[in-house]
Amino acid sequence: MAECVTQLGTEHFDGQLIALLRRGVGIEQCILFAYASRQRMDTLLVDNSRYPKVAGRLATLYADGLFREDPNYPRLRQLLETSTEQADAELMPMQTDVMSPAYRSHLFAFPDLADKVSVVIPANGTVYYLNLYRDLGRGPFSPGDMARLEALMPLLASLIRRHYRQARPAALPASHEEAEALKLLSARERQLCLALLRGHTLKTAAAELDIALSTAETYRKRAYAKLGVRSKARLVALCRRG
Repeated sequence: MAECVTQLGTEHFDGQLIALLRRGVGIEQCILFAYASRQRMDTLLVDNSRYPKVAGRLATLYADGLFREDPNYPRLRQLLETSTEQADAELMPMQTDVMSPAYRSHLFAFPDLADKVSVVIPANGTVYYLNLYRDLGRGPFSPGDMARLEALMPLLASLIRRHYRQARPAALPASHEEAEALKLLSARERQLCLALLRGHTLKTAAAELDIALSTAETYRKRAYAKLGVRSKARLVALCRRG
């Protein structure tokens, strides 16, 4: 917990959050989304050490439109329209009995999935949607696991709201072509790339996003590696091509 607080606003926060969840609840996979518009879902964090590519594909499918098949989607929409920063986080177990066939087929195509639980965190203009998964080896979440997660929820809500507030997807709207080209990036990597595409230098982009220049350099390095580009010119060409 202390490390999560220490790393708020830095590139190391995601790793500390995953460590907290693994140690406190016992998970094999974590995917965090930000829901700020009825039309889209943004992926903030994807972690699965055993099947990273499969987890990434699942997150992309979900964000590209599968989220509308999620049994929790009506509640997410309701919270987006009515919630405030002070609203309590909510714990939602997996609802296999009300899943559509399309949603069930994608979710259970994941290797060794045993259980899933979601934490819904309302904020002003955004609903953060934290999805935690267990595999067959560890088994479903027990009542004790759920009790520990419920006890952690106020802390998780505070940490996630504070850390990702500056990375809200609406801060730098992307065109359809840009969104497609940058969809594999984290929220902050995507924001930095969008700032660069809009004429910022790395230094002014860091100031615009209120992050250290060294942090901006880290985000740029990660983004370019994921996208397979080596320069801003190549980034521009990729995004204009779609």
